[in-house]
Amino acid sequence: MVWPLLSRLPGLRRLRPMWRRLRTWFAKRVGLLRGRWLRLDVDVAAATAFTWWTVPWVRARWDCALYRPPGLADTDEAPLVVLLHGCGQRAIEFAHATGLTAAAARGRFRLLCPEQREPSNPWRCWNWFHPPAQAGHGELEVVLQALEAARAQVRCGAVAAVGLSAGGGLAALLAFHHAAQFDAVATVAAPPLLGRGSLQDPRRVMKDGLAISPTLATLRLQRCAPLLVLHGAADDVVAPRCAEQLAEQALHVMRRQARGCEAGELSTHPIEDGVEHLAGTRLMLRYRLLPGLGHAWSGAPGGHPYVTTAGPPLTAMVLSFLRETGVPVRA
Repeated sequence: MVWPLLSRLPGLRRLRPMWRRLRTWFAKRVGLLRGRWLRLDVDVAAATAFTWWTVPWVRARWDCALYRPPGLADTDEAPLVVLLHGCGQRAIEFAHATGLTAAAARGRFRLLCPEQREPSNPWRCWNWFHPPAQAGHGELEVVLQALEAARAQVRCGAVAAVGLSAGGGLAALLAFHHAAQFDAVATVAAPPLLGRGSLQDPRRVMKDGLAISPTLATLRLQRCAPLLVLHGAADDVVAPRCAEQLAEQALHVMRRQARGCEAGELSTHPIEDGVEHLAGTRLMLRYRLLPGLGHAWSGAPGGHPYVTTAGPPLTAMVLSFLRETGVPVRA
């Protein structure tokens, strides 16, 4: 109530970003002090078997935080959303800045937030482009072991994965390589799959998209979890063509998967700014290219890099998709 009044004073509007960052930092500290966040250590030596930046004598340990909303006991079964941050971000701050911690408290679901470590990538990007990750291993093992550690602490129901940028690239790999473990996956500003043994420069792919047919990267893949692909039409970090190619890859695998099911072929339906595909009555793929949106998570409380208050409400879009695909998160 105080800030909206003060923000009308000349000169104080420039303090809004600082105020939002302070608010995010404070929300994290309060959550830690109240015991809402449970720290988990994930030790995955296999994830450093192939990496260009890992210091070999540093132990391969990742920090991971589990958010337990108030009023939800550890013995209560509830959905679990794995949240994967982007480059230059911190896991807990990203969860607060996107509004997902507040949504989890209202919607009675938990958040699992692994955090990339600097010895593995100095820009704190998830190494989605490494060949082991593209083959279903690498840092995907960090997420899977974090999920196992969370299940040892709380009773989990449906599981979903959500990621931004490099985190979105890792989430997409989980959707294809570990579809049985995820009821739904949502990506924001994510690159497409490169495929096994790809020699393409990932930076060039992010800028221009894949130079070859996207479906070549999915020839050995048999399943894909229900997938939401969100991308900004004004994204100058990961080209919008990447989202189109990722959706094409998912559709290719899902069509092959649907031929062996009673649902048969997928049906296609146009929606605002995109298209969605259903297997019978089940939503399998939704792709939306959002006008005016850059490389950011928009429509959120903000206070963290690449999270903005202006723009379409991505958190609401993601939660809506999870509900429609059977993950029982409340509005």
